[in-house]
Amino acid sequence: MKVYKIVEWDMGHRIPNHKSQCKNVHGHRYRAEICLEGSLINKSNESSEDMVMDFGEIKTILQEEIINICDHSFMYWEKDQVMASFFKTNPLLKNLSVPFIPTAERIAYWIYKKLAAKFKDNFGTGLKLSEVTIWETPTSKASYAK
Repeated sequence: MKVYKIVEWDMGHRIPNHKSQCKNVHGHRYRAEICLEGSLINKSNESSEDMVMDFGEIKTILQEEIINICDHSFMYWEKDQVMASFFKTNPLLKNLSVPFIPTAERIAYWIYKKLAAKFKDNFGTGLKLSEVTIWETPTSKASYAK
């Protein structure tokens, strides 16, 4: 059985070596679709009986691990000296320095790695994170699945 939860946030980034517009500072309304896989919880009188995982519990984890960190932030590659210098002189602005160029592909992988340990087997259902899909625009997305 698979279940999906979608979250959205606003975040800026730039792709410093890009040949086109993405080398400029800009932002997106990111959308992440998180896919969990597992058997239904078969524990009688459990709040999440007959669920893979309670959607409210999934939402709480996504809020803590993605939204609280990324929403209204600016993600930039730690080797991007332009952005590193800017945020050093503007320390009150919310930013997120990462060890990769913040493409949709790398953000999907980063989120997958952050979440994989958070979604573990519960009640013997074999629960696991199956896939993370990131929409950078309404028509452009990247997915990572292990």
